Amino acid sequence: CLYHCCPPSCHRSAASKVTEVSFRFGRSVRGPASSIPSPFCGKQPTRSVAAMAAPKDSSDKGTTNPFTATSGAAKRAANTVSDKASNFWNDEVLGAKKAMDRDASKKPGNDCRQTVDVTLDVAVLGGTVPLTYSRKCVCPTCEGTGRLPQTFIDCDTCDGNAGVVTREVSVTVTIPGGIKNGGALRLKDQGDEGTPCGQLYVTVRAAAMNAGAVISRDGDDLITRNVVARFRKKDEPTTVRVRTIEGDWGTLSVPVDAKVGTALRIKGRGVSKTPGGTERGDHLFVIGKIVMEPAGGSGEETYDAEKTGGS
Repeated sequence: CLYHCCPPSCHRSAASKVTEVSFRFGRSVRGPASSIPSPFCGKQPTRSVAAMAAPKDSSDKGTTNPFTATSGAAKRAANTVSDKASNFWNDEVLGAKKAMDRDASKKPGNDCRQTVDVTLDVAVLGGTVPLTYSRKCVCPTCEGTGRLPQTFIDCDTCDGNAGVVTREVSVTVTIPGGIKNGGALRLKDQGDEGTPCGQLYVTVRAAAMNAGAVISRDGDDLITRNVVARFRKKDEPTTVRVRTIEGDWGTLSVPVDAKVGTALRIKGRGVSKTPGGTERGDHLFVIGKIVMEPAGGSGEETYDAEKTGGS
């Protein structure tokens, strides 16, 4: 029997009886369980086989479907794996692609613009001035990629993982003689680093007067005002000593008919007509005062701009 309560001989006897009954009637044996010869040798089990095989109804109170209970956890686990995969894709794969796309060493560098102040002497004669400014350079740690070499780790040296660092650099700016106030100079490849590097544009603010306000600029000409002319004799010319922008002293002849406001001229000692050119304007010396010394030394007569109304 199913519960192994009888010897094997009993099993064979019960099986032969069931077969005999089936063939005798030529049909399936149906009816109450008591009318069918029992394979259990008259001993009924406490629980039927059907009851043992049938699963419990999930709708019964106090019972839960194990598949239903684990489905929520499975979904959450699946969502977690999906989120991790998505984060890996966005952070690592796409991040690496962006790092390659933003390679600062392979992009053109931006231009830089600065301003320098120069004296009148430098603007006229030319010279050099130092300049310190901020320039973006390719990060030496990540070589412009924004990430450490052969990794996806963000570089903590460069600015905002952009592959560049900001540095203070110093250059020497050459000022050509004759540059005008507001003129611009270009220093090749001195802008931000890249491929190619940017340019550095320097705007020049040139002073209009030299130290002491003795010499001023008027276009391509230089002007020295308030020159004093002394006449020893009334009908004879005289001379005055003047100084040029180069620092040279010279003597200019003052005609007898000179008046306050008369300009004495030295040609070719002004400002270059083109930056760095050789052709220059003139240097004018304007008489601001005339002193007459009468014969006999009895006194002197002075003429200045206020008395004559000159400029």
